[in-house]
Amino acid sequence: MNDSSPTILCLLQRWRTWVGSVGVLLLVTSCAAPIIGNDGLSGTAKPNVHGIYQGSYTYGAAYQKLAGQSVTFEISLRQMRGSNKISGVIKDTYTGSGTLTDGFVWSDIHGTCESENGFTHLKFRKTYRHSKDPAAIYQGSLPPGSSLLSGTWYLESKTSDSGMFQISNIHVQ
Repeated sequence: MNDSSPTILCLLQRWRTWVGSVGVLLLVTSCAAPIIGNDGLSGTAKPNVHGIYQGSYTYGAAYQKLAGQSVTFEISLRQMRGSNKISGVIKDTYTGSGTLTDGFVWSDIHGTCESENGFTHLKFRKTYRHSKDPAAIYQGSLPPGSSLLSGTWYLESKTSDSGMFQISNIHVQ
């Protein structure tokens, strides 16, 4: 070998060390904490359902005289971008139950919005304003490509008092 061999060998060793360091750096950064707001899934954002929608709920069999009857409502959902927390207001059509205020029965909601396998899932607690009526829990799903979220509701204090609900024209941002 000539006199430049030790220099070339030294440069190759330094280059290999540098490449190894860059590889470790890339590995460490790829395993770092996930980006906030995407459930740790690369390229997947939390669904955002912020908006005002129309819906209805139907009384279940436990309500005997009301069983099968539907009540329309308007729901206003608020959600901060990147958060799975939702809140809002429901304005129910008055049916003789609840406390009538300005021609409607008003409720506040608090819950979550999650995404799984293309489905958007909402779960929220509906608390009636101006009333001692028990809170209701709503759980529903929006299939991929659909604009109709549907699910079930039940009274928090008596789960046998339940029924179905749907929210129309819901869109996920």
